Amino acid sequence: MKKLFWLLCMITASVSSTAVSANDHKPVYIYFGLEPDIITNYTSETNKIGFISVSIEFMLADKKSLAVIEKHEPLIRDKIISLLGQQSPQHLRSLTGREEVRKMIQNEVNGLLKQESGEAVIENLLFTKYILM
Repeated sequence: MKKLFWLLCMITASVSSTAVSANDHKPVYIYFGLEPDIITNYTSETNKIGFISVSIEFMLADKKSLAVIEKHEPLIRDKIISLLGQQSPQHLRSLTGREEVRKMIQNEVNGLLKQESGEAVIENLLFTKYILM
């Protein structure tokens, strides 16, 4: 009976260590939030000015990526403000438009970072607040 118990313990320990080592290769993401929120204006077809306020979080793969984002934060903010200001109110209000804007900002900022630092570091971009006024 003791031998069976020890055999089960050994099997459990070996399975546990295998499961842990398999998870070692899973990336640990880091999130970086742009502070303060981005607030900018946009113009409609009738020349009425509207405002958009967004909170943005970048999902990054490692600490090296975090350093790149922090170094180029002013350029990133400028790019996002410019891109949001070019959008139509209808595009910003629709759910599909919001998703397209999110992807466009992610791609454009990654392109900017690739140009400045040689690597596109943003794994994902998240809107944590999205308000139109």
